[in-house]
Amino acid sequence: MKIGIFQPNIYHYSTIDSKLSKLEEILKSYDLDLLVLPELFLSFYLSKAQVSQYLNEDIQFFKKKILQIGKKFQCHLVCGYPEYENDKIFNSALVAGTHNNIIYNHRKTFLAPNPMEQSLFSKGQNFEIFNINDIRCSTLICYEFEFPEIVRKLARLGAQLMLIPTALTEEFKFISNEMLKTRAFENQIVMVYANYCGKSDSHDFCGNSAIVNEKGEDLIRLGSEEEFAMAEVNFESQESRRKRLPYFEDLTKFEA
Repeated sequence: MKIGIFQPNIYHYSTIDSKLSKLEEILKSYDLDLLVLPELFLSFYLSKAQVSQYLNEDIQFFKKKILQIGKKFQCHLVCGYPEYENDKIFNSALVAGTHNNIIYNHRKTFLAPNPMEQSLFSKGQNFEIFNINDIRCSTLICYEFEFPEIVRKLARLGAQLMLIPTALTEEFKFISNEMLKTRAFENQIVMVYANYCGKSDSHDFCGNSAIVNEKGEDLIRLGSEEEFAMAEVNFESQESRRKRLPYFEDLTKFEA
């Protein structure tokens, strides 16, 4: 599977059209099966006022265009956005298919402990497994990934690929540099972690977006500047890796 990650600068692409144009530019240049974008890509991860200024009409327009782009370039897209429903706002990630369709929509269930998220968003209620090109996937948004129990549960349910839109700051750079590799290694699962770079008024984003394989090895590791990168990921070694390190089987013995 050919997987790409785009790490935008937080102060670039101030309009919906500019974001969509950048996606089309990437997909015209690279043949991808999957492209993962950061948390709240539509609005970018900014202040409460800046995130909430997007009306439902803006969001519906964005979703429609994302689905069209996915179909046009035959590429699955994972896009973070603020979702409005019944007077509630969710921090969500849309997984767009290649047939003008939504494969999955994940609402962030564990909100980050900061004033913006806690005051603006309602909580989602579930985590699910879905397929992209016969690979079993799941989506977590930033803070959710930091709970080993969540990743382990999804891995034991059969997830092979974890798609993680994030908005990680310099303060927590350890999470991308070290924790991401540990989660991949202990669950024999491929991780795709898409972050921002640059500084806003309240956040200093660390970049370091990555694709990590089931051995905990970096296939891609971006730096601190805006960048796109891709890797071709082979999942055949995952099964043999789980046989070599039978964590799941041994854990069931412990639980019994």
